[in-house]
Amino acid sequence: MRAFVGIAVSEEVRAALTAVQRDFAPCRAKVKWTEPENIHVTLRFLGEIDEAMTGQVKQAMAQAAGEGPFQFTVTGLGSFPLCGRPAVIWAGVSNGAGLISKVQGRLEQGLRALGFAEDRPFVPHLTIGRVKSPRGAEELIPVISRHSGTEFGVCTGSKMVLFESRLTPRGAVYTVVAEQTL
Repeated sequence: MRAFVGIAVSEEVRAALTAVQRDFAPCRAKVKWTEPENIHVTLRFLGEIDEAMTGQVKQAMAQAAGEGPFQFTVTGLGSFPLCGRPAVIWAGVSNGAGLISKVQGRLEQGLRALGFAEDRPFVPHLTIGRVKSPRGAEELIPVISRHSGTEFGVCTGSKMVLFESRLTPRGAVYTVVAEQTL
């Protein structure tokens, strides 16, 4: 199964991010916008894993827990890559990003012990859209800049979730496989 570990966000934040997606409507760029129910903070994308491995991943999640519930603020838009044509449009995390990074670092250690290759450096964020073509992508930059300091709301990080991600012609469908209280 295709899987990842993430932290769910509040309905308030999902609604605010869905609203800001509409600010991009005048842009000609072709963007696949993240469905509101799929907006989350990804701690680690796992890729294809054997279902038998879910128990070991749950154990790594349990070892990464221990911060207790904490609050974090979703603030500002940005894009990857950081320079040039946007490929991914994201909302950032402030006030609590350090705690998310701490949990992610412990999770990463546990996953490496299971044989997962080291991932790229972690930047806490919520993906809200993926740019599908370079045509018109430059029109996205002013909208991203206009919202670079916008606050989208506060969330309580109370649990890590192991999600299965099934790709369909209509987009990804996420299913909760396991949860771990932080």
